[in-house]
Amino acid sequence: MEFKGAFIKYSSIVFKYLSDLFYPPICFYCKDYMKHDKVLCDKCLGHVNSVVSKKIDITPKYQVKVFAISDYKDPLRSLILSKGISDIVTSRRLGELMWDMTYVSNADFDFIVPIPLHWSRFASRGFNQAQEIASVIAKKSGKGMINILKRKKMTKRQSGLTSEKRIENLKDAFSLNIKDVESFRGKHLLIVDDLMTTSSTIRMAARTLMPLKPKFITAVVVCRVI
Repeated sequence: MEFKGAFIKYSSIVFKYLSDLFYPPICFYCKDYMKHDKVLCDKCLGHVNSVVSKKIDITPKYQVKVFAISDYKDPLRSLILSKGISDIVTSRRLGELMWDMTYVSNADFDFIVPIPLHWSRFASRGFNQAQEIASVIAKKSGKGMINILKRKKMTKRQSGLTSEKRIENLKDAFSLNIKDVESFRGKHLLIVDDLMTTSSTIRMAARTLMPLKPKFITAVVVCRVI
């Protein structure tokens, strides 16, 4: 057994060495080669501007705290926009950055709820960036990711719309996709999305989750517009 364990460990080291030799890790933004497998090189990471948490009103008596890695600028802006070319790998690496660079790694949540895409947009892109990010958080935290939100209508793209139009665009956009509502009573739900602009999406999603009577709802995004 000791020999087998040593062989597996040695094989892993050799595999890692050969992988780095023929496929050296590169920065996901500037594409420069790096010595270690990280999402961003030290230079690009230095351009990530940390932001404080923000509270948004869900009802007159209820607020949700939103955490983000940074404001919506490069390098993370470009990584978010990679979803437009169906780059699922970058989406997953954003999940790693979210875990390493936000409060989420210390948060005591029970379930992870990704913001859903309408089925037609999912079909054209091939994946949901928020769900891919959330899957990484689920793996690292050991908590369950649950797709209990359903986007029941095809909304216009939020970019280019005024704040009022964004709210109207998302009105009745979400519904609950679950029957056993009691499982979430008194729980801490973590909403995950890639970007927050006016907070309309997270606000509407949180309102849809309110009938579950969770104890807390927290949200985390890669970037938010300042």
